[in-house]
Formats: sequence, structure tokens, C-alpha cells
Amino acid sequence: MSTDLSAAAAAAVVANNTPTPPEQGSFILELPAEILQRILEIVHGDDTFVDGSRIHLTRRLALFKKNVLPVCRRFHDLGLTALYSHVHIGHPRAFDVFRYELNKSQALGHVVRCLDFSDFTSVGLGRTRRMNREIQMVTTTTITDVLTQTPNLREFLASESIEDDMGKTVLDTLFGLPALEAVDFCGASGSTFTHAFSTVQFTVPLSNLTRVSLHECVSLPPSVFEAFLPLLDNLLRLDLTHTQVSGKALQAIPHTARLTHLSLSKCRSVAGKEILNFLTTHPAITRPHKLQWLSLQWTDVTADQLTVLLEGLPMSVKHLNLYGLPVADSHLSLLPPNLEELSLAYSSIEPDAIIEHFGTSKRPHLRYLDLTGNPHMTVWTIADMRLLRACSDIRTWEFDAQQVLAKIADAQMPGYAIVLGQGRRGWIFKGHSVLDGAHNCSAHFTGTYYPAASAPSCCHHVLGMDMGNSDAWAGVSRKIDCSGKEYGGGLERGIYLYYAYRTK
Repeated sequence: MSTDLSAAAAAAVVANNTPTPPEQGSFILELPAEILQRILEIVHGDDTFVDGSRIHLTRRLALFKKNVLPVCRRFHDLGLTALYSHVHIGHPRAFDVFRYELNKSQALGHVVRCLDFSDFTSVGLGRTRRMNREIQMVTTTTITDVLTQTPNLREFLASESIEDDMGKTVLDTLFGLPALEAVDFCGASGSTFTHAFSTVQFTVPLSNLTRVSLHECVSLPPSVFEAFLPLLDNLLRLDLTHTQVSGKALQAIPHTARLTHLSLSKCRSVAGKEILNFLTTHPAITRPHKLQWLSLQWTDVTADQLTVLLEGLPMSVKHLNLYGLPVADSHLSLLPPNLEELSLAYSSIEPDAIIEHFGTSKRPHLRYLDLTGNPHMTVWTIADMRLLRACSDIRTWEFDAQQVLAKIADAQMPGYAIVLGQGRRGWIFKGHSVLDGAHNCSAHFTGTYYPAASAPSCCHHVLGMDMGNSDAWAGVSRKIDCSGKEYGGGLERGIYLYYAYRTK
């Protein structure tokens, strides 16, 4: 459900413009309802332009409402099921309209699979009397009311923007939903949310809950994790970035869990030896070897512990974030062989060692390398192209945005593009296609220039960059994506984009 085009608006289009009866012999309209509905679901889920670049979620939902629902009444009625599978809430009024639609037709609540507040914001509302009334549209009471009307909900994607509205009744109701698969409370640290999570009642098993993000939920006490994590029997993705999770809580994760994605980034309440013990002995990591995504950014892992850890990491690991860890030359040969994305930020590895271990054909799968904060990565080291040419398999490099990349923005680097993000991060991309349609980032092209007017149009994002072809940014994220692709997930919007691509 789009923030700027409601289901009520789509219904009004149909009501005020009686559709012309379809021409006799319109084959698609003669299909059984189940088949036609499946076709509309495929159209609804298609997120690619004809040129292969991605359509952002908000734009895709708006196009579906504008171009598909008004075609005829049958398209409208069957299309609503696809449309309401992912309810995207961008502002208080959109939530109020959605709630009105649920109350008018309770059957719609049964098709909702995802409630998405990742783009929700009241920034700029101005605190006028009118806006204060609108802000009251999203409260603990109204969210609870919606949750009770969406019994088949599978994903609840929240954020810090509604942290004061996630009271105890919201969490009690949410965790009582039997089909719940994913929750994301990114950035929520307010007292209301913290108290609610500390007192929540888990009345049903959480065996279906496989994706959990408490990214930057800094105020939750260790006791919350020690009570919550043991309930997640089938956990696959866990984002604990910048939380107070304890080593005791990690060890309490059920042995039946099979973690594929794990972030312990900035978890300073866990000692390095506890991290080492968990990653090398816990069955959720070691049996079977399915771990693919691991972030240990700014954790208390020592150089010796890192050696043991790397020797014991599963070969399945493809994304590894060692940002801020004491990585030395001797660790490079211990890295998992199939790595696709690697962060070595704030290490002191010299360019020759990088070329020796990551040069062309040395690691053919590696596509992204982060060398932010490396004192040897100066303006001169990068501008002479020796490093980039020697490691030509790497398609995305990350360096200091202001200290390095901003100073060589006008340098001639044929075949490469420099991008300065709206946050504190910056990249060098091999080729130019990554920037097609990227209207809202500061992009410096070092070859053919693509004017914004000629690039594909994309929707505006309140808190982040309009990133164009998002596939090229896949390895850059600092956040685990806990949304399901089936319902139009992804990190390229709102507060999720901010934490994934703008913060260090």
C-alpha cells in the first residue's frame, strides 16, 4: 500500500468512472479467479524496469494502483489482494486511511502479510493543531486495533519513528500472531518501547519467527535478550547491532536455530572471548555450515582471537565485516574462500598486501572491499589507479568520503565513478550503470557524464539517497535485511536506508 495513493482512492476511481465492459473474447478476463489473481500478484511483485534497473517499492505500489486497479472491476477486486499483501505506511494519514478501509471491509485484513513503517515519518509536520491531530492517528491503541484485524500478518517492519507508539498491548498482540515470521524494530530506544519489551507476554510459540532485527535498540537491557532469544527455535537472521546483548543471551539461542545472517556490530557488552566461543562452538553457527553474512564491527575481538575465529569460520560466509578490528596481513590468507563482500576498515594493511591477496584472479568472487580509515589509502594511492587496476575483479570500493574521495572527485579515473553519499560514506564504483537514476546523491563521474534528466525516474526518499540500480549496492549495507522479498522487501527506503547506507 503506497503512502500517497490509498486503496480508498483506487476504489473511488472505479466508482466514479464506470469501466467499459471488456471486449468480447478478452482471454485474460475469462481465466479462473485463482489464475488471474496469481498473474496480478506477479505483476505487483515485479520490481524491474525494462532496462533491468530496479523500481523502488513506493513507486512500484503507486504504479500498480494507477495502471492496474482501474482497468476493470475484476482487476480491481482481485488486485486488492495483491496490493494489501504489503501495506506501506509513510505518514499518519496513510495509516488512518488504511485503518478505515479495514473497518469498512474486514476481509481485507486477512490478506495483509506485511505492515511496513520503515518509511514512516512525522518530520516536518510542524506541530500545528491540525498536525497534532494527525499524529494521533498512529498510537498504541490504533496499531493494536490494526494488528487484531490482520491475523495472518507475517512481517512487522517498524522503526524509531513509532517507538513511542509501540506499547505493551502492541507487542503482546504482535507476538501473539501465529504466522509471524519477521520483526524489525530498527532504532527504537524510547522508554515506551523499552518498557513494553521488558514486560511482553509470549503467549504462543515463536517457532515461525525466523528474522529478527533489534538494530540500534540501544536501551533494551540484557535481560530482554536473555528472555527473548531462547524462544526463537528456527531463527535464521539476527541483527543485534549496537545493543546490550550479553554472551549469556547468545549461548541461550536454541541449538535448532540455523543462522544465515548475524550482526554483533558495536555490541560492547559481549567480550571477545564470548564472541569467539559462540561463533566456533554454538550449533546455530557450526551445524550445518549455512552462515553467509557476519558483522563484527567495533567488537572487542583481539588479534589472536581473530586468528582462531577466521580459522573456524564456515566456508559458506560471503559477507564479512571486520570494521575496526586489528586485522593484520597474516589474517588475509585465513579469510573464507568464497567471500563476496569484505570490510577491513581501520586496519593498517598496505596496498601491496591488498594486491597480493585480492589481486585479479586471487579472489574472483570478491565484489566489494571497504578500506575506510586505512592510513595507507591516501589521495595519491587511489588516484594513480594502480590498486584499482591490480584488483579489477572488485567492482565496489569504499574509502573515506571527505578525507580522500572528495579531494579526488575531479580526477580522471577512466571506467570508474566516485559517489559521495548523503551520509559520511563514499565509494568508487567500476562502471557507470550503478548511478543511472541516482538523482539525490552527490555523484562525480570520471568518464561519460549521465545528466539526471536522461536517467530513469525514481521516487523520492525522505531520509536517504535515490540510489538507482540498487542491485549494485547489495554488499554495501551495514544492516541485515529482515524483510521478505515475497512482500516487496529491501533496504532502499526510509530509516532502513539511513542505517544501511548512510551511517558508519
